[in-house]
Amino acid sequence: MHIVIFAGGKLRPGPKVQAVLQTADLIIAADSGAATALDYGHIPAVILGDFDSLPEHLIEELQQQGSQLIRASVHKDETDTELALIEARQRGASTITILGAFGGSRIEHSLANVFLLTGFHDIPVQIIDGPSTCWLLSGPASSSISGQSGDFVSLFPMTMEVTAITTANLAYALKGENLRFGTPRGISNELLESQATVTIDQGQLLIIHTSREQE
Repeated sequence: MHIVIFAGGKLRPGPKVQAVLQTADLIIAADSGAATALDYGHIPAVILGDFDSLPEHLIEELQQQGSQLIRASVHKDETDTELALIEARQRGASTITILGAFGGSRIEHSLANVFLLTGFHDIPVQIIDGPSTCWLLSGPASSSISGQSGDFVSLFPMTMEVTAITTANLAYALKGENLRFGTPRGISNELLESQATVTIDQGQLLIIHTSREQE
């Protein structure tokens, strides 16, 4: 089951966003993400959070249209997006896409949404924003990247070290090399062909693919 989560940040439009919404089996919104879902013509099946940023009239409207509301305490340990991920897991998600993870008024929310990927590595989770898609690769594993020649690909370690990184069809090849957390060596690589692969041995690697054509 593919579950799409609308988080509370701004969402850049693009073909990737529309394509992923067409494959959604269930849509969940984290608080004000429900307003973004409505902007894109979708009524969330579930809306959860502390409802500190969703206007009351929209809450009533969405309830009338069948949305289930799950209220959380304002004084909680989890963010609304994390609660949405937990809910998606409990509902049997096999893949999850997060929309609206970036671009809010506070940078820490964007960072928190990226870091959340490390806590849900048992389910394929991707974040899509305009021309960009990011996901986590947990070793030992391999991941394929589909796009067009010239697209940007960036690789960022999310653990202290990611070992034995090997790439195929990227302009700046890695051949069994290690990358350490905090160093930006893996930024702004490029696809040489429409398909590329990244393989790692140990660690967690954030992969970001940005379509040059849609940028």
